[in-house]
Amino acid sequence: MARKLKVFQTSIGFFDLAIAAPSMKAAAEAWGSTPDIFQRGFAKQTDDAKVVEAAMATPGVVLRRPVGTDEGFVKHAALPKAEAKPKASAPKSNDKDASAKKDREASAKKDKAEVLRLKRAEEREARERKAEEEREARERKKADAERERAEKRREQTVSKINAALERARHDHEEAVKSIKEQREELDRAEAREDEKLERAKKAHKDALKDVDS
Repeated sequence: MARKLKVFQTSIGFFDLAIAAPSMKAAAEAWGSTPDIFQRGFAKQTDDAKVVEAAMATPGVVLRRPVGTDEGFVKHAALPKAEAKPKASAPKSNDKDASAKKDREASAKKDKAEVLRLKRAEEREARERKAEEEREARERKKADAERERAEKRREQTVSKINAALERARHDHEEAVKSIKEQREELDRAEAREDEKLERAKKAHKDALKDVDS
């Protein structure tokens, strides 16, 4: 029985991500992350009606929207538009500003690392896709070569069979010819023997006449 799907949401890099999956583990794997993303508070199950509706329409598919926006989740989302940078203000030395700066730097570092991870993942997928295409091409070439060899072997076998029949036909014709010649010679020999017998009969008859005269 199929497990009931739930909708999970997270933010990675420049996008908010959502997916309808049977478990947190399945969702994390689809995002290319690990299940502890939920324990660390970077992902959650959501009951937002719009998000649930979009994710349930394509179960198992990772949907995206520009991070920090209220746009609808789609399979292929555009990168978030760059916002105008605020004018630089006089630096403040209090702890709040230092903490905010640290958070921004950490976020920027995280975004950069995520972009790099996504780029490497895309490059890996491209290499794997190319390797698969090359493997399939080799398999097709191998299959074509095997078919050609099989066809050549068949043609050679048929040629040998036909040649054997031609040899048998030739041998038969030669044997029949020899038999005919032998038969003609026997007929001539028989005729000669018949003639000898007739001569013997005549001589016998003539001899009897001489005895009675």
